[in-house]
Order: sequence, then C-alpha cells, then structure tokens
Amino acid sequence: MAISGCEPDLAAAIEAAPLDLHEGIATGGCDRWPEHLRLLNQATGELLPGRCRATNLCRYCQTFYVIETVEMLTLDAVEYAPTLWLVLTAREHLTRKTFNAHLKHLRRVARRTWPLIEWFVQVEFQRRGALHGNLLIKGVPIEQRDELHQVLVTEWCARVDAEPVGQWSGVIEDGVGVVRYLQKTLSHGLKREQAPPIGWRGHRTSQTRGYLVRPASVMRAEAKRSLRLKRKLWRGLSLEVAQHELAEDEQVAWSIHSTLSGRDVDRERAESARAPFRDLRSPTNPDREPRATTGATESAPAVTSTRASRTNRSLLRPPAAPARSGETLSAP
Repeated sequence: MAISGCEPDLAAAIEAAPLDLHEGIATGGCDRWPEHLRLLNQATGELLPGRCRATNLCRYCQTFYVIETVEMLTLDAVEYAPTLWLVLTAREHLTRKTFNAHLKHLRRVARRTWPLIEWFVQVEFQRRGALHGNLLIKGVPIEQRDELHQVLVTEWCARVDAEPVGQWSGVIEDGVGVVRYLQKTLSHGLKREQAPPIGWRGHRTSQTRGYLVRPASVMRAEAKRSLRLKRKLWRGLSLEVAQHELAEDEQVAWSIHSTLSGRDVDRERAESARAPFRDLRSPTNPDREPRATTGATESAPAVTSTRASRTNRSLLRPPAAPARSGETLSAP
C-alpha cells in the first residue's frame, strides 16, 4: 500500500485509478480574451486566440493552472518526494490571509524539532464555504509521523475552532503513492466542486521556500514543456519525432495581432452606443411621439402674435386732448 495512516474510504479512493485531469473541469475558450486580438505565428501567419491567465476569474484558465500545478509537483516529486501528508480543517470560516498566519506559526513550532521541514499547501472550499488545507510535507522521517501529527494538531486546535478528530495525516511511502495522491486528491481539490468562487482573491496553492527543488517559475516552465511533449505523444508520435517538433515549436515567435484597427474599434463602440437611440427614432415604434416642425413654420405664429399685440395697444390708447386757443396743430 503506497499511502497509509488515512481512513479506509480515503485510502481506497487514492488507490483507485488516477483521476483524469480534464474530468470535471470547464472546457472551451477563454471568455475574457478580447475578441479583436489574436496571437500571430510569425513563421506561418496562423492566428490563434489567447488566454487571460486570470485563474481566479476564468474557469478555462483554471483548467491549465490545475494541470500545470499537478505536473509541476509530479516532476518535483521525482527528484525529491514528500514523505507525509496532512489535512487541516476548522469549523470557522477562515480567510486565506488568516490561514497563512496560522501556518507560519505551525511551521515555526515544527522547526524546533524538524529544522528541515518544508511543505506545499493547497486550499479547498467545502460546500458550506469554509476552507481547509492539504499539506505535502518534506524533511520529516516517516517513523516520526505520529509525533509531528501531535505537535501540529495541538497547535492548530489551540488557535482555531477545530477538534483533533477532524484532522488527518498519513504516510507516502513511494513514488507511485505520490503520483496517485497528486492526481486524485490535489487535482480534485483544485476543480470546480471545491474551487473558490469566481472573483475570489488569494492563492489556491503555495509552498515554503525550500519545498521545490528549483524555483517555482523554473518548475512551472518545465511542467508546461512536459505537458506539450505528452500531448504530442498522445497524438501517436514517437518520442524522437515529438521531441523534434517540440524543439521547433520553441523557436517560433508569437506576437499579438489586432484584427481591427483602432478606428474600427471606436466606430463599433460608437455604433453600439447609438443603438438604443436609433430604435427610438425608428418609424415602426408605435410609442414614438410626433416630432415638432422646425424652421420658418415655428416662428410664423410668434410674428403674428406680436403684430396683433401692437394693434390692440393702439386701439386702447386714449384720444388726444383738443387744442387750446393760440396753439398750432401739427400734422399727425
């Protein structure tokens, strides 16, 4: 048995066939990539849509994040495999920031006994909204699992609303157990059922500085290359041909190409902004009010009314007084 120290149901699930990494993960294109932008292959002129790479905002980009993370941990385990795993749960709803603070305290306490302890952390969201953490631990001998479990669980339950019965730990005895644990447990935890809601801010995975055999950026680049090679092998290519094609693909230069000019984009935005007002002016709209006439027709009634008012004022003017004797009347 590759993994020990866990409950029968969990052990049976891990011992089952590895979970397909694409199973249960959203497929399709990236909905957040701008429609008028494409990635241009400088060698062939091929145009392909890109990805936003926002793993907390796009389900499609979460797919590649899950696969790359599992592949990265698998490549790391080939060189330096973890020996223990630990699951920490709590009744209260912890934030990622608070969870990290508790983990820092736990590692500070554990390093008093195991100075070389390192771990990888992946958070999962339960259906009730609370998160719990899965830890892959290095630097602790397998025979000291019980002692480590006692130290970490005691400190954890003293800081959060949790009970020791709700915490689990186990032993990973060989490389097969590592691969099965990563593919079955971690990849499932990163999927939609236990993934954070869209827009959640925080890192779903993290690791201590010395957990990976090389920096995370280097390991993730190696994981991407390994996945590209596996896809070519899945197509039926031999290893030599697949490696040759992969080397050629790495020499291709890509650039961002806009299918529309800036003026076209502005015109489309202006047209979309005018659309609601264009519908109001449509003659087929029964609720449209009749438009008022403009020009000389509007000013004619105003002129007529002005002349009529002057005539009325002249009629109401009192008559002139009769001339006195000796005054000369002037012509009107």
